[in-house]
Amino acid sequence: MALLIIDVFLVIAGYILESFIGEDIEWALLTVSTVLFGLILTNIIRLRVFHFENTGAVFSIKYYHPIKRGVIFPHIDYPVNRLRAFKIEESLMAKKIVIEVNSQQKETPLRIKVKASNISDKDYHRMIKSFT
Repeated sequence: MALLIIDVFLVIAGYILESFIGEDIEWALLTVSTVLFGLILTNIIRLRVFHFENTGAVFSIKYYHPIKRGVIFPHIDYPVNRLRAFKIEESLMAKKIVIEVNSQQKETPLRIKVKASNISDKDYHRMIKSFT
């Protein structure tokens, strides 16, 4: 959010100092500022909060936008005794929590992936400890 505000102030400063900026540089700065503004706005729109909760009998994961108001329903909500695997997969750009849960209808476990980019190793170990 701070980068978005800085970008807006830079555009305003560029408009005020327009007479000092050469015309050939003006369009390049406007293009860079517009692209930067678009990227920051896209990241803000795609931002999600990852909330893990384990009551002992049921574990749930809520995955929502921080501006969302009202009742937030869990993205994943299963009994702890059905949990088969709980691990983290790291790729180049993001981390994903992979949860395998036994299903009543099928022999093969249900596999669920949830994006959790800002989760630290310490938080992951706390989640694992909550199941024991």
